[in-house]
This record gives sequence, structure tokens and C-alpha cells, in this order.
Amino acid sequence: MRRKALQVGLAFVVLLSGAFSRLDPAAAEILFKADFETGDFSQFSGKSKNIKPGHIEVDAHVVHSGKFAGRFTIHEDDVFNARQLRVQANGPKVTVKEGSDTFVSFYMYMKEPPKDRDNFYYWEGSPPPRYNNVMTWWVEPKADGTGTSIKYGTGNLGRKGVHWEGDFTVGRWHQLGMHIHWSEDPAKGNAKLWWDGVVVLDKKVQTKGPQSVYFSQPGIHRDPHSKSEDTIYFDDILCATTLEEIEIQKPNTAKSK
Repeated sequence: MRRKALQVGLAFVVLLSGAFSRLDPAAAEILFKADFETGDFSQFSGKSKNIKPGHIEVDAHVVHSGKFAGRFTIHEDDVFNARQLRVQANGPKVTVKEGSDTFVSFYMYMKEPPKDRDNFYYWEGSPPPRYNNVMTWWVEPKADGTGTSIKYGTGNLGRKGVHWEGDFTVGRWHQLGMHIHWSEDPAKGNAKLWWDGVVVLDKKVQTKGPQSVYFSQPGIHRDPHSKSEDTIYFDDILCATTLEEIEIQKPNTAKSK
């Protein structure tokens, strides 16, 4: 009789623990990973159209970790449409709802300062009801010619406001991390950013529109067309459901090359 009671008790504990694990809203999951160690772009779901051969490649000379990184070089003939140039790969794509969270980190590198504004990462909503760019990160030359700025803004290509601006040092790998709390309400949405392991922004902003699916395309995007050529390298891209999974580095550990 005591053995039967013990078995029933153990079964109840197992069922109870399983129920609690299913109710856990913060279960860790890596949604997307691209470290280029496959030696190609098979970790991505595709590339932007009309890219000329050699303008997106796996590189074995400039890497953050492992054997390979991704190299994206934009030219004036990488024409996406009448206004846009693109050399991009199809990166993380997430289904979101009001109040949900997404965590992303990646490493990026430039050998030379950008000659123009290069949009290197953004979140854009998919139909229905329409495509909707809600936030963008970019690098560009400083107006006074003293170096390179990295910026983050909301709205289509940041037109609703620039919320963070920092220095971008060429010849060095940098890690950008983000925690996006999705909301159409500017008082409820939030963007938290890490730059080389340091929190540089933690601000209430509108992070989504009416769309429920948002995608990102690391690489270089320009609007309007320009003739200058720039190259950006990416490595160790992670998108996950928790902060721990995106492996934010400790400050002052960025690698030089």
C-alpha cells in the first residue's frame, strides 16, 4: 500500500513539474544562427535580388571566430529597384505579438571607413497589411570628417527619430546586441542596445506596427542609389528568445584584426 502511494506521489510530482515547464514564458530557444562555418550562405534563406557575382562571399581572412565570416560589398550595379541598392542575406524572421520579446546579437567589421550611409540591419514587417520598416541601424561618415558614426533610429530607415549614436572604429570587430520589446505603443515598446558589451540605450519607443511577422536582412542597403563601394563583414549572428542565448560579451573584449 505504501509503495502504491509512493508511486502515485512521484507521478504527481512529475506531472506538476511538466505543467510548470510548459507554462514557463521565457524558455530559452535559439531562433536563428549564422556563423558561416558551413563555408557558404546555407544558414540563410536567400539573398536580395540582382546581386552581382562576388559581391556577397564567405571570407576566410577576416573572421571573428572559427574559419569563416560573411563579406558584403556594395556597388552601384547592385540594383534592387529604382531607388534602392542591396547586398543582403535573409536573416532572422520572427513572429511577434504585442508585448513579446526578441534578442539578437552579431559581430561586424569594416576595414575602411564607409564612404556613404550604409544601412546594415533593420526590422521590417511582412504583409498583411503591407511591408513596414520599423527600425534601422546604419553607419555613415561623420559630418565633420573626424570618423564614422553608428546610429539607430525608428520608423522607415530611422525617419521617426535617431535614438542612439556612437563611434564606429574601423579595423576592429564590434558586437551589437539588442533586446526588442515589441509594441505599437511608444510608451510600452522598448529597445535596449549593447555596443561591445556596454548598454548604450534602454528606451521606450514604438517597435512594431500592425504586422505580426518581422524579418531582418544583414548586409548593406542604400536608398537612394550612390556610386561609392563599401564592405562590411558579419560573423556569429544569433537570434533567440532570452538574453543569455545571444552571448553578450563583457566590455573591452572586442577583437582587432
